[in-house]
Amino acid sequence: MYAIVQIGGRQYRAIPGTRVVVDRLEVEPGDEVQLQDVRMVVAEAGDREPTAVGTPTVDGVTVTATALGHLRGEKVLVFKYKPKKRYRRQRGFRAELTELRIDAVGAVPRRAAKAKDAEEAPAGTEDVEVAAAVTPKRPRASRPPAKRAAKAVDKESEVEEPGDGA
Repeated sequence: MYAIVQIGGRQYRAIPGTRVVVDRLEVEPGDEVQLQDVRMVVAEAGDREPTAVGTPTVDGVTVTATALGHLRGEKVLVFKYKPKKRYRRQRGFRAELTELRIDAVGAVPRRAAKAKDAEEAPAGTEDVEVAAAVTPKRPRASRPPAKRAAKAVDKESEVEEPGDGA
């Protein structure tokens, strides 16, 4: 089983045991990191749980990683040049990076997830959700709103007022 995780605006494949180099995170080398922004969990042959696609994230799944260290990426040179104008500018850039080792892809224990949801939910919301589920939806009108309004106006003009027929 592996997961697709979003870190710093980029998505990475998190396979247990692999190393991933991401943008600099504010962690010390050796610290454990919990990655909550899991976008997809892909089940492989022999896994008990099915593949899950998040909308936008998959609830109840975390990826555990260990920070191995900080490093800097390759130097990128940016050179601006305008011919015949004696304009030349050279600038360099090196990305600040963190190397992570993916330890585990797994679900949050269901009891902990239910307890967390119960703490966050305001009192009395269970009844509202049940009532909303029981109430059936009204069927949609067969005509567009403009035609319905025109027909209503026609019916009002056909109705005769009492006392005018003498």
